[in-house]
Amino acid sequence: MIQLKYFLTGHEDVITSIRQSEQNFHVTYTPLYANHLFCNSFIMSKIENYLINPGSEGEGTRIKVFEISENECERLNKGIIICGLELVNEKVDFEANYQMAQYCHNVLVYAMDSFTGDVLVLVIDNNLSDNTFILKYIPDNDDEDDKEIIYSPDEKRILTLV
Repeated sequence: MIQLKYFLTGHEDVITSIRQSEQNFHVTYTPLYANHLFCNSFIMSKIENYLINPGSEGEGTRIKVFEISENECERLNKGIIICGLELVNEKVDFEANYQMAQYCHNVLVYAMDSFTGDVLVLVIDNNLSDNTFILKYIPDNDDEDDKEIIYSPDEKRILTLV
């Protein structure tokens, strides 16, 4: 797992800041791209607002939800959403979040497009302060024990780990 922490200022648009930070992450850890965004509920609500009321730059942002039933489609069209997976025992647990989503009144958006068009998983971590978010690259086979070694084939170096 690799991560970088970023900060928002009061006048920054949250999505623009996230997109610029994703690009910075990629430049820092080429050829890797961030695939997880960790932030608290305050920033997640800004992301929700962006998805519900996108500006001209936000048209066509794709999102990921667990499943779409007819009822969820209706709620999604009305903008009744909540963004971000809850941490379970300080880990991202898709199955536990899926089970919680079954009983949620809102549609749970667990990911959105990254700046590359790939998936950026949204994770709520209320231990982070307002105006702070962390971009992470977590390999698919990562058990989050922070002991993996990730090699950058383009630069023939070991990337720093958290």
